[in-house]
Amino acid sequence: MIKDKENLLFYDIEVFKEDSLVIFKNIDKQTVAVFHNDFNGLDKVIEGKVLIGYNNYYYDDHILTSMLNCHTPYQIKEKNDDIIVRKVKFNYVDKRIKSLDCFQQIDATKPSLKKIEANSGKSIIESSVDFNIDRKLTEEELAETINYCSYDIDTTIDVFKMREKSYFEPKLGILNRLENVDKNKAIKWNTTSISAKMLIDKPLDLWSDIRLGEYNKYGEYELFNAVPDDIVNFWKNNDRGKYTHTEFGCNIDFAFGGLHGVPVDNKKRYEKVILLDVASMYPNIIMKLNALGNATDEYKNIVSERLSVKHSDKTLSNALKLVINSVYGLLKNEYSVLYNPNAAKSVCIYGQICLYDLCKRLSPTCKIVNINTDGVAFTTDSDDYKNVWKEWEEDYGFTLEEDYFDIFIQRDVNNYIGAKKNEQGDFTSIKTKGEVWRYGSNTCAYFKNNNVRIVDLAIVNYLLKGDDVLDTILDNLNKPEVFQVVLQAGGTFQGTVDNAGKHYNKINRVFATNKEGITLYKLRNDGGLVRFPDTPDNMYIWNDDISKLDGFKKIIDVNFYYQLILRKLKEWE
Repeated sequence: MIKDKENLLFYDIEVFKEDSLVIFKNIDKQTVAVFHNDFNGLDKVIEGKVLIGYNNYYYDDHILTSMLNCHTPYQIKEKNDDIIVRKVKFNYVDKRIKSLDCFQQIDATKPSLKKIEANSGKSIIESSVDFNIDRKLTEEELAETINYCSYDIDTTIDVFKMREKSYFEPKLGILNRLENVDKNKAIKWNTTSISAKMLIDKPLDLWSDIRLGEYNKYGEYELFNAVPDDIVNFWKNNDRGKYTHTEFGCNIDFAFGGLHGVPVDNKKRYEKVILLDVASMYPNIIMKLNALGNATDEYKNIVSERLSVKHSDKTLSNALKLVINSVYGLLKNEYSVLYNPNAAKSVCIYGQICLYDLCKRLSPTCKIVNINTDGVAFTTDSDDYKNVWKEWEEDYGFTLEEDYFDIFIQRDVNNYIGAKKNEQGDFTSIKTKGEVWRYGSNTCAYFKNNNVRIVDLAIVNYLLKGDDVLDTILDNLNKPEVFQVVLQAGGTFQGTVDNAGKHYNKINRVFATNKEGITLYKLRNDGGLVRFPDTPDNMYIWNDDISKLDGFKKIIDVNFYYQLILRKLKEWE
């Protein structure tokens, strides 16, 4: 469907009281068609095409339906206001519309297109044409609107290209395997819905309690013998919360989201750290516990098929991986046909017991450094861990995968830096997790929060290499994008204002400046002002493309970033 690039049309819509328009572009960002108020021939343009937009499942597809049915600008504006202002949800979409949505499942933060543009350093200047204008647009206003709309389509094309291999190809891969479904309807399902449909048609039978395999002669699960009684009692009597157990020199949290633990002494830096990860832990436990009932065999077939094509068919492998990794979350999703909360709880408990037992077996000859869901990091002076590794795999039927870090620095269980060196002592690989994740990030930061990346760079460089914080700042002054702060007031606020009450864009890009600047605030519904966290008092607003920003070194307040980094570094001490 998407491999034939000539078959793809990217589009966006703008609606006013007396003007409505839709623009279509091809994947090379060339304009294919522009319709303004007169929609004759629109059906011919989209015939046989796959339309791609951003948040079009919620908005544009429904407006396009009205356009295809030759509604007047007034009728289209009414539907626009129904969707945006009155939050009306429409179910009907014209059958001639076959579409994909670049917004679908992009990130838990659900970024707007403008937020992505801000994160990627592009212009986020809003159109000067008021969408509530009470008259027909002038020629100049129409031209500006067309340019504004066209610009957003270009960004949509960029987003599609970034997500094509990681999301759209796998999604369509599993969609094509569905039988007895309307593909034109199913194309709009998210990947979790498609995954569930591949496995089962009707809801699973709910387990009345947890299931953990074999019983002992006392009627208790054999697995419970591997953990202290207090932990077993916690699981039996709770569905939430955590129980902290101290052993192996670590505080270990048993809960309902995986096992987590770090050393009691709160040591931050380690050398020659080995990491053992359980390969596909949750999928394997799901199969062991028959957690999907009659659908478990089909799940096993999918797992086996994925292993057989892992190196020969990357597209199919990624598609099947999507199904495999979706299932555990669906067991906890009350809206899914796979919903089975006690099965999910069982999988989680089973995994914690297995990982705890691995730690216990390693502890006599190893210093446990980090325990996290499906892996354990440790240091050791012997090879005894290899015998433990083999015996544990034989006992539990899982496979462990080894990784190694010359340097391992952690703030807490979910925030760490792991690095490998070559023979010359240079760092060849740096892995970051948690708040410094932007250190080695690429386009994924565009979909999340690409704020003050200089903080991550400076922290990692200082902790790993001993680089002076100020040196990292000065070395990056030719990259304004790593200093940007993207500000967005959430939906519970009226908007963004300065000290004088002047309103600004929904999303703004600012830098700390040593020149005369302003301070932006979030405006509460009661009129109160709220500071954005970790932001300067003196802000320089630059909402145009960062590449057009001249004289950055004269604008920036280096001391603000220096002090911010020092504050963040204290959390790693």
